[in-house]
Amino acid sequence: MGKQKTTILNANHPNSRKTKQLIKTKHKIAFRDKKKMVNLAKPSLLCEKLVWFRDNVDNTVEQYTQDTLKLLVEKYLNRFEYELNIIKGRHKDKNNRRFASREDIIRHTKEREREEYNSAGIEVPNILEAGQLLYLRSWDGDIRYLPNFKIIRFKCKCN
Repeated sequence: MGKQKTTILNANHPNSRKTKQLIKTKHKIAFRDKKKMVNLAKPSLLCEKLVWFRDNVDNTVEQYTQDTLKLLVEKYLNRFEYELNIIKGRHKDKNNRRFASREDIIRHTKEREREEYNSAGIEVPNILEAGQLLYLRSWDGDIRYLPNFKIIRFKCKCN
């Protein structure tokens, strides 16, 4: 029989070296797990965006132009309008805001994406090339195939 392994619950004193060491390892593991979740969230957000574009590209068009891509990006930026109208319709008065958190998330997302579109450019799949458009249409939505897409930054050319 060996010595019983020390845990945070059965440590002697809260300021002992053993307890501090255990707390340090717990924080390190929590930080590592948080970092993993952030790294997993980025591809899933891009995947959601690509799925939206796949579902909303016109199947009759063989190759998109700058103007048609601009219309598609505008449609992407306004994708929450229907949900916002429903939420605003449910607000009878200022005191009853049941869906305020969802409304705030949508509003913040719209502002961030609009600012990104007007300044640096929003990341979209390169459907200006016919091969990439065909690949997007045939894609099943699996995250493993994300590196096969060419992602471009499409910027608003408004003056």
